[in-house]
Amino acid sequence: MLGDANVVSVPRTGCVVGVFDLFHVGHIDVLERARRQCDRLVVAVLSDEWALDAWGARPFVPLPERAQILEHLRCVDEVISVDEVVPPGEVATASEMAGTSEIVAVGDVLPEWLTGVHTVFAASAMDGVLSVAELDRMPPALLTILPAGRTSRSPILRAAIDQRQSRSSVA
Repeated sequence: MLGDANVVSVPRTGCVVGVFDLFHVGHIDVLERARRQCDRLVVAVLSDEWALDAWGARPFVPLPERAQILEHLRCVDEVISVDEVVPPGEVATASEMAGTSEIVAVGDVLPEWLTGVHTVFAASAMDGVLSVAELDRMPPALLTILPAGRTSRSPILRAAIDQRQSRSSVA
């Protein structure tokens, strides 16, 4: 991209990480708000295996279908599937990150899906999108918290989400 002084600037890439099971208006709200804060939005969809480990159950909607739904949203530039958020011991701590605006890794080990990401968006009180607590291994300087937005008013959907959340802190 060219700026006012003909200086080439790098597009700011943001990433939202989540399962996106039982897709609803709250997911769209989070994704649209994240996209407004970056030039390019990547959605990292967590695998069925990740959900099984975190929740003790697979998502209602299989990964290929969840990814396909996200790929058709105008606010999403790319959809990737990931099996883990951040492997243990691989990403630098906040003190090691001082003065940088990009993710760097201890010993040059970086999960491939984080390459080029400038901001990782954490959702506040949104089922299916990871929060700061679930992204605790990310360098804090990279996290942008999106405040709570809309949620589904469907009683059937809410009941399914609430049932799953009663089994786990992540939904």
